[in-house]
Amino acid sequence: MRIPAQSPLERPSGTGSSVGVSAWPRAEEVIRDQIAEYYGLITHLDGQIGRILDALQAGDHADDTIVVYAADHGLALGSHGLLGKQNIYEHSQRCPLIFAGPGVPHGESEAFTYLLDIFPTVTALTGTPTPAGLDGADLSGIWRGETTGVRDSVFLAYTRLARSVRNERYKLIRYPQVDETQLFDLLSDPTEIENLAADPEYAGVINELTALLVEWQARLGDTEPLVVDNPQPREIDLGSLQREPDRWQPPWIVEKYFQR
Repeated sequence: MRIPAQSPLERPSGTGSSVGVSAWPRAEEVIRDQIAEYYGLITHLDGQIGRILDALQAGDHADDTIVVYAADHGLALGSHGLLGKQNIYEHSQRCPLIFAGPGVPHGESEAFTYLLDIFPTVTALTGTPTPAGLDGADLSGIWRGETTGVRDSVFLAYTRLARSVRNERYKLIRYPQVDETQLFDLLSDPTEIENLAADPEYAGVINELTALLVEWQARLGDTEPLVVDNPQPREIDLGSLQREPDRWQPPWIVEKYFQR
C-alpha cells in the first residue's frame, strides 16, 4: 500500500495477525461505516450528558454549577482521504469548548482557545484566586465584551511531522520531513482544499506566517526544524507496517479492527 503526500501523517498498518487499513483511495462503504460509528458515539454521549444535566436539575444545583464541555481533538472521517486525528487540518484540530452556568450568557465565539484556558476561566467565574504564571488565558472576558479574543493566532503541531500556525483568515502548514508547505485561505476555503503555497501572489502571506510560526516555536520551546536535510520521499510504502491493539482498546474495537 502506498499513501500520497497529501496525507503524510497517517500511519496505518499492514496485514497478518494485526490490523490493516482501508485501501487508498478510501472505499465509500468504509467511510459510511466510520461516519455511522461516529454518529452512534455522539448519540451515546449526548444521552450521558443529558443524565448529568437532569441530575443537576433534580438536585437543585443547576443554578450554582458551572458545566464545562471540552474535547482534545476533532476527527477526520474521510476528509482529505484521512481517518483519525493524526493531522492538523481543521476537521481534526477544531473541537468544541462550552461553558454553561451562572455568569455565562448564551452566545458563541470564534476566539482561539486551548484546553489549558479552562482552569483560569473557571477560577475567574468562581472568584477563586488564579495562580500567577499560567500559560492558559481567562476566557470570561470574551462574553463580557472586554475583548474580542484572547489570541490573534494559534499554534498546532503533530509529532515531528507537522507544524502549523493560523490567524483569523490564513493557515500555514509545514511538513519538514517531506519538504511540503500548504497555505489555505480559511475565509474562502474553510475545508482546506486549495493549496495556495505555490501561488506567487501569496508569497508575502507565507513569509509573514512562517515568521509567526517561528515566533510561536520560540515561545513554546519547540526546537523541531521547519527545514531538514535529505527530506523523505513524498510517498511511502506502508504494506510492511503492523499495529497491535493496546491495553486501552475496548473489546468491540479489538473484535472489529484487530480480529480478522
